[in-house]
Amino acid sequence: MNKGFTLIEMLVALSIIIIITGVVVFNIGSERQSSALLRSAQNLSLDLRRVENYALSSKVFKTAGVPCGWGIHFNGVGSTNYIIFADSAPSQDCSNRDFKRAGDGSEDFEVVNLNAGIQIGILSGNLSDIVFSPPEPSVAFIPDQTTAIITLMGKDFSTRAITINKTGYISSP
Repeated sequence: MNKGFTLIEMLVALSIIIIITGVVVFNIGSERQSSALLRSAQNLSLDLRRVENYALSSKVFKTAGVPCGWGIHFNGVGSTNYIIFADSAPSQDCSNRDFKRAGDGSEDFEVVNLNAGIQIGILSGNLSDIVFSPPEPSVAFIPDQTTAIITLMGKDFSTRAITINKTGYISSP
């Protein structure tokens, strides 16, 4: 009687190891994408709160002084970043402002990139800007709507949504 393994036994064992390795590697990749999506959604939620705090605390913008408000600008569906901006007005007359980011970038404070593989999936009502104005702070959406929903999407089409309403309530993913 010969002791040892047959070729078929070795192939079966090798096949099982390859299948298990493939399943583990595939799950690690999808888990990494899921974590990146969650991190991006949480960072956007935190940035909305940060902008709200800037408005509440009368944060100074560059050398221009205290702006009329602070906001976040979205470049549309499919973009991989958003812009934090100071909502200024000519001669600091806040009653005469537009609640929008200046197209020339003069109000830009910071560009925030989403994690790799994450993009803006849906902006409710073609949302472009969210602006917080002191002292409450009040919230303005451009275009105007009662609630704004920003949906982030991963490569695998999984999504996370952040909702904000006119009272300043921001949902956390």
